[in-house]
Amino acid sequence: MRRWVEYAGYRFLAFFVPLLPRSWMVRVGRFLGGVFARFSKRARDVGRENLRRTLPDHPNPDGLLLEAARLQGVALLDAIWSKRLTPESASQYLQYDEKSLVNILGALDTARGLVVATAHFGSWEMFNLGAGARGLPRATFIAREIPNPRIDRHLKAARERTGNKLVYRREAMPMCLKALRRGEIACSVIDIAVRPSEGGVFAPFFSIPAMTSSALPFLAVKRNAPLYFVLCRPIDGGHRYVLEAEHIPIDREADPDTEIKRVTAELNRALEAAVRKHPECWLWSYKRWKWRPSELGSELFPDYSLWIWPLW
Repeated sequence: MRRWVEYAGYRFLAFFVPLLPRSWMVRVGRFLGGVFARFSKRARDVGRENLRRTLPDHPNPDGLLLEAARLQGVALLDAIWSKRLTPESASQYLQYDEKSLVNILGALDTARGLVVATAHFGSWEMFNLGAGARGLPRATFIAREIPNPRIDRHLKAARERTGNKLVYRREAMPMCLKALRRGEIACSVIDIAVRPSEGGVFAPFFSIPAMTSSALPFLAVKRNAPLYFVLCRPIDGGHRYVLEAEHIPIDREADPDTEIKRVTAELNRALEAAVRKHPECWLWSYKRWKWRPSELGSELFPDYSLWIWPLW
């Protein structure tokens, strides 16, 4: 019954939200995000713990968490509102840094494909859908399944509307390798706490070891493909976005396993720099440090961190 209620609410939003002009959709998203921030004690507690460990001197932590929740509310509605996007209208809402775009398109000419790392920063949904609408080559995105299968099927179709392909973790690596062999893009978020059995490794994030997916560094190193870190940053309160890209160099002469770990840490460094510059854009309510290495004390980590033994 709960899943049917969830699905009914989602289908109402899927029908209603695309009817709204962008300005009204942003207002609805910011309102829903604000309601979530005010009434979800868990999200507030996790956000405060994350802030306490990363930006302890921020002058207005509660205000920062509220604005972050509002921007994420807009980002979540982007997935269904983007039904209105066309190649012509996408340029109004998603802007490119032209130098980055030239570099990305040039990297695709290598015929080895392109590996793109992103994060829960700004609107990863608009990055997926807007980039396809603006003419970037087809991308294969790694994502998690939504627990409600009815919502998952409908949202997956919406996310693939502009030509990109969504794959789940259990099939991600072979599908991404096929995309790279075709000269396309393989993409995923990096700021998720995955288990070592799923490719997770500890890498510094705000000087705290964070379990980080090494799938994309593995693809870039093993496939000898260019790697870019790309973020879709909101401007004007979420009315528009700007796509910013940073090239992550790879040492082709280094030991592959060592290089994979170094590149994973470099991606965390790039995300940390972006969060320090625009902290309201990151998903503070996520348990980024869910796991911690057993040899380190708990005082370095947020209160929600769990224990991991050296032997998995």
